[in-house]
Order: sequence, then structure tokens, then C-alpha cells
Amino acid sequence: MQFQSQKNQKPYAYYEEPAKKSTGVITSIRSIFTSYPLLITFIVAIVVANIWNFRQNINTIEETASVSINVPTVEEITAEISTTIANTTVAENAAYAANSATADAAATETGQTETTTIESTTELPAEVQFQTVDQSYFDDALFIGDSRSEGLALYGSFTNADYFTSVGLSIFKINEVEVGNPNKGENITFSQKLSQQQYGKVYIMLGLNELAVGSTESWAETYESVIEQIREAQPNATIYIQSILPVSASEDDPNGAINNQSISTRNEALEQLKKPEDHIYYLNVGESVMDENGYLESSYTSDGIHLLGNSLSIWEDYLKSHAAVQQDPNNESKANQSQDNPPQDSPSASNETATS
Repeated sequence: MQFQSQKNQKPYAYYEEPAKKSTGVITSIRSIFTSYPLLITFIVAIVVANIWNFRQNINTIEETASVSINVPTVEEITAEISTTIANTTVAENAAYAANSATADAAATETGQTETTTIESTTELPAEVQFQTVDQSYFDDALFIGDSRSEGLALYGSFTNADYFTSVGLSIFKINEVEVGNPNKGENITFSQKLSQQQYGKVYIMLGLNELAVGSTESWAETYESVIEQIREAQPNATIYIQSILPVSASEDDPNGAINNQSISTRNEALEQLKKPEDHIYYLNVGESVMDENGYLESSYTSDGIHLLGNSLSIWEDYLKSHAAVQQDPNNESKANQSQDNPPQDSPSASNETATS
């Protein structure tokens, strides 16, 4: 019995120990609350405040999530911009109309009406027509050219004209040589020739001798500079750019220096140099001496390049029928001014004065 009672006492002791320990912890906590009441109150206040802030943050997030954000579409933005522009344009137009009405009213009171116009900085030339003239039209003409023009000077009928021609003359060499009128045996520079007198017309035909020299662009630029040189020295002259005459079929060498394709290309560049507003014209003289295939008519030449003496009249007749005539406001022709009423500085005027 004694042994049994000892065995029963172990469980009792086992369960009593935790109870004692629990009582000790509670006692310790009470002791802390009793000893540090302010510290415990401060800690509790911080915990409560944090819990309250946490709750407020949760409420804010919930409220934000419940709000729907309306993002406009591209179509809505475009429509808004269009509406704004339209309203601005209407306002500007209304302001312009109001200002115009005010200006018109003021002009009406003063008896003047202003018209808004767009002024062109380029004055359009008078109407130009090619008309037929007689040989006296060339009394104050200067012909500039190579061997073809020299043939015109020596064997043609324009003996009343002046010349600056030479065999082999080119646009690149014109200011380097001393030549002149072959009928007078002149040997002067181009600048000296241009300064001799004031001409009413200047005819220029160059280009055959430089077909294989330089590019078409550089050649045309040099040609244009010579025209400018003529215009500076002869401010009142009518300048005629004559096309390069074609060669015959026997002289047309597609693989050589002289061929009609190259001549055609150069002539196209020449045509671009015309300036009717400055009395600079392009004459397609070649059309008067070519056959149906575009070659120089074989019956007009003996070497395929130069015109025969009895064929020069075809060239001369073309020039007579292509005189640039400006119409004045009274529709009176001015083509024969130099022969009917020549200016005082022209050769015809000088002769008339000397004989009077």
C-alpha cells in the first residue's frame, strides 16, 4: 500500500509545477506594470496609434480602388483638337472680316478704295512675234561665229552687217583670239569689237568646234557668260542665239566627235539660254537646211558641214522671216526701228548725220 501511494504521488507533483511557474510569470508582469506604469502606457499608446494608422491606410486604398479613371481615346483627343482649331479659325476669320470692313469704310469716307493684290517681281515681256523684215534690218547687226559664219560674211548678201568670225572659233576661245570682220581684215579682241559701236542686233552661232570638248553643262555655262558679256557691252541690242547647224549623213559619226546627236543635245541646252524678257531669243536655224531625216541637206553642201555659196540664201531668208518684233501698246511694229527711225548712236544714224 505504501508503494502504491508513492506511485500515485508523482503525477500530482508533475502537474503542480506548471501551475507554480504560471503564477510566477503573472506575478512578474504585475510587478512590471506596478514598477513602470508610464513606460507601459507609452508603449500601449504607440501600438494603438500604429494600429489606427494602419486601419486608415487600408481605408484610403479601398477608396482609391473604388474610383474609376477615365482615360480619353485617340478619337476623342483628335475631335477635341479639331474643334479647337475650327473655333480658332472662325475667330480669326471674323476678326479679319471686321478689320476689312473697317478699312473699307474708312476708304469709302476718303473717296479711295484699296484693292489687295499680289505683285509679281518679274515683269512679263511684251508680246513677241517673229515677223519678216527686209535686208536693211541687218544694217546694225553683228554676226559672231566660226567658219560657217565666216562663209556668210564672205559669200552671203548681208554685206551691210558687221562680223566677228574666224575658222575654228569656239566659245571657249572667243576672248583669247584676235579676229574680226574678214571683209575688213580686222584682228581685234572680242571686247574691242563689242566696244566699237552700239549694235541693234547681235547674232551668235558657235558650238561645232567644241562638240568633243567639255560637258554640255560646262559648255552652256561658258556660252551664257559670253551672252552676259555681250549684254553688258550692248545693253539695247536684241540677241539671237542661233542653233548649231546639223551635218550631212556622210559626216554624221555616232562614235566620233561630230555627230547630229551631240549637236541636238547642245542645241537643247542653247534653247534654255533664251530670255525673251531681256530680248534674248533662240532661233532654230537648222530646221531650214535639214532633210526629212534631220541631216544637213546634201545638195546644200559639198563637204557635209559648210553651206555652199548658193545655199547661204536659205539661211539668210530664215533670219529675215524670224525677226523678233515687240508690239507696243498701239500695236505698232518695232522690228524696223533701226531702218525707219534709227537711234542716234547706230551706224545708220551716224551716216545720215554726216551727209545732212
